Amino acid sequence: MKGENVNENKTGKTRSITFRLESSVIEELQTEAEYRETSLNVLINQILRRYSSWERYENKMGMISIPKIMLSSIIDETIKIGKENGIEDVTIFRNTLMKDLSHIAFTFLKDSVLLIKKNYNLISVLEVLEQYLKVVGINSDHRIEDDGKHTYVIQHKLGENWSLFIKEFLILIFENLGKVKVDISSTNNTTVAKVFVNP
Repeated sequence: MKGENVNENKTGKTRSITFRLESSVIEELQTEAEYRETSLNVLINQILRRYSSWERYENKMGMISIPKIMLSSIIDETIKIGKENGIEDVTIFRNTLMKDLSHIAFTFLKDSVLLIKKNYNLISVLEVLEQYLKVVGINSDHRIEDDGKHTYVIQHKLGENWSLFIKEFLILIFENLGKVKVDISSTNNTTVAKVFVNP
């Protein structure tokens, strides 16, 4: 485009472009930028990056927003109803439920990764998973230790049942796509996976 400013920064090439926005929208964005103690430019870049990398795919994937309290309650209530309706071994019921849900999520993830990344492998799956966690506000961290071991921490704050779900889900990802065993530990609100990933 004629008259554009083109710059390089740590996230890649940048271009200057002008938009005409409603005054009320600009005021809301300025207020939000001040609240976050960042510049309006940085905030708008974050919003557009999030849209470009995730939000534009949400409708196509059939995603809907659900409050965390509702999400955690659904599983808890399902297990409670099972217990009230005569399921004798609630632990087996819960474990089976979490495995079944993780298989559903794993199948859904394949279609989502293909839509977003156009290829399906361990790295692209982990990238999409990290994007998703960031978008929905679940804290996560990925580090590579000196010995090459990858450590993934997911701090979901959704309770014990969700820790079990995430454990089963990560096992499916690493064993099916990475062909590696994964060491997983968890608390009621955090799941930690340690694994050697083959390049």
